[in-house]
Amino acid sequence: MFKKRIKAICLACMLVCNIPIASSAIDKEEFLKFLIDSSYPETKTVDNEDTSENSKEETKESDDYIKVHIGEENVPTINNNSINSSENNESSNSDVANVTSGYVNNIKVTSQKPRVLLYHTHSCETYSENSDGNYHSEDLSTSVRVVGQHLTNELEKLGLGVVHTTKLHDNISYNSSYSNSLKTIKELLPQYPSVDITIDLHREGKDWTTDDGKKELEETYSTTINGEKVAKFFFVVGEKNPNVDEVNKLANDLTKIAKEKYPELILPVIKKPYGKFNQYVAENGILVEIGSNATSVEEAKAATKYVADVLNTYFSQN
Repeated sequence: MFKKRIKAICLACMLVCNIPIASSAIDKEEFLKFLIDSSYPETKTVDNEDTSENSKEETKESDDYIKVHIGEENVPTINNNSINSSENNESSNSDVANVTSGYVNNIKVTSQKPRVLLYHTHSCETYSENSDGNYHSEDLSTSVRVVGQHLTNELEKLGLGVVHTTKLHDNISYNSSYSNSLKTIKELLPQYPSVDITIDLHREGKDWTTDDGKKELEETYSTTINGEKVAKFFFVVGEKNPNVDEVNKLANDLTKIAKEKYPELILPVIKKPYGKFNQYVAENGILVEIGSNATSVEEAKAATKYVADVLNTYFSQN
């Protein structure tokens, strides 16, 4: 059975590579989605630590996500074990030192009864300042994790209690990112029963071939507010969630509030028909993308006060 699946995937890749680019009927990506959806049946990959059906399904789901939908342009180009790390030099960065205050064993808790669990499935995603590993590095100061620290501080200012974990989930096995972050969620939720909101913070990943292409991408994912360059953001919905209606409503409601308050900052909701992204685990599962690999980490950090305001507005009303 395994060999048949491998043959099916190889055949799919061969066929895709030979599809004329100018085809008006269906593009390569859509055809690849169709082939895998139709020829790659549900498998039951056994997790060494957790053999439950949920664990098996999440592992399979994360593999499909990597193969089809995350795109080659966003996959690390180096072996995960050699991802660059500058963790030992963090103290030299005053901003990192400031936002890192209060973290114990990669976790910060801002209240006795936190409502939000903030984490990063693709913890090594970096912004334009750090192109190592195709914009993937353990360097905290240029990654989504430091943006998460800023978002944590902004939510704390608004009185929305947060548990933020900067634990790495993609540095050993990129394909296991989602199953790894699922384990983290399930470990932390019982410790903080007041949490009913999970936020997985990412940045968009795109490719470019020219300087003009990079400039265009940077302009697509950033804007200027009050003289400050700020990264745009958007929410993602995994349509395989059993609670997909609730996940979809939440993303759309948050987007509506953002459009009313900061129309130049928010991008449309992205719906992914193939994944869950762990959005079913808590009552309110959010996946937010802030900026892209063509925008700067400073622009992404500047966006966190607006993201925090949108989240606080919604959950205060509800």
